[in-house]
Amino acid sequence: MPITLAALTVARSDFGRMEALYQALNTSGRYRLSLAAGAGHHDPGLGRTLIDVERSGLPLDYILPVVDGDNAEQSAAVLGGVAKWLEQRRPDALMLLGDRFEMLSAAQAATLTRVPVIHIGGGHLTLGAIDERVRHALSKLSALHLVASKACADRVAALHEDPATIFITGAPELDVLVGATVMSREAFCAEVGLEAARSFLLVTIHPETNISKQGNEWFAREAACALFSLPQQILITAPCADPGNEPFLALCKDLPRRRNDCRYIPNLGLRKYVAALHHAVAMLGNSSSGIIEAASAGLPVVNIGERQAMRDRANNVIDCAFDSAAIVQAVAAATDQTFVQQSRTVVNPYGDGKFVEKAIEIFDQLNWPLRVSKPWCISQATAHFRS
Repeated sequence: MPITLAALTVARSDFGRMEALYQALNTSGRYRLSLAAGAGHHDPGLGRTLIDVERSGLPLDYILPVVDGDNAEQSAAVLGGVAKWLEQRRPDALMLLGDRFEMLSAAQAATLTRVPVIHIGGGHLTLGAIDERVRHALSKLSALHLVASKACADRVAALHEDPATIFITGAPELDVLVGATVMSREAFCAEVGLEAARSFLLVTIHPETNISKQGNEWFAREAACALFSLPQQILITAPCADPGNEPFLALCKDLPRRRNDCRYIPNLGLRKYVAALHHAVAMLGNSSSGIIEAASAGLPVVNIGERQAMRDRANNVIDCAFDSAAIVQAVAAATDQTFVQQSRTVVNPYGDGKFVEKAIEIFDQLNWPLRVSKPWCISQATAHFRS
């Protein structure tokens, strides 16, 4: 009888990272995938990315209802909806990626319905965001941990999680970059409306979730001032659905009206995003993609503010404050040829792009059904932080 693995996707960010694993499980024969989607996927301002999930061909088993309300109301809806879904389906485990508050609600639902949680992406440090606390809370509610690096494994173990349940797999988002067919610069620029002969910056700026609404408004103004003055073309994508994203979403819409060489595309999709990572002169913003994926593409990155504070990174990243002058100066440094050449040779600390292969190998070794209580047995569990 197939092992049923449930999963929740709440935004473009987690679905893009996990789709390769979902597809592999769905065609494996040994596993049956049951997928739920909703939350940020419903947001038309962010591209209504539920369409991407529907077009994937994956078994979309449950769609969370649209909820108008703040994050607390959204969280409550996810908790209630996922709990009912898990009670009906009774999967063998629920896979959750990352650190969004909706994922924490889903983990609570799994805990209450006694469904084991497989947490992917624990152990990162991002001291400048609420994600830091959510991520560690998710780890404490999980039975199995697939982490991106040895440093991440150490941090999960420091939460008193059993080392036999912690596996180093690398970051899932790297799989799509390794061996991907990259569209030509000319074809990519034609699709997004940029001039192929000119350099462009790939920009994604999310709100900082540990500061006030007024603070994010100030940061958006500083970012706008810098973006209006930079000499490169701009390709900007939508911020995530975190609280405080309104001024950054407004910036995305206003910038193309004030710069005719700026293009706003809320969601590039996998094919174009991979091309953007390879053809941009640098990335600018505070997305985890600048810390994790960009290193595998050899792309220089200007990381703004505190959202990614203390996250391990390669030497292709320049950190700067949310200050317009500092941003302009950092972009100049990142696009200097010496730094560009340095960025092309960095080693990514988050793995080799074989996450799917390693994850399925781990699943194949487990003693199913898993137990929610800890410790539970993994067949032939041996070394500390098996990788």
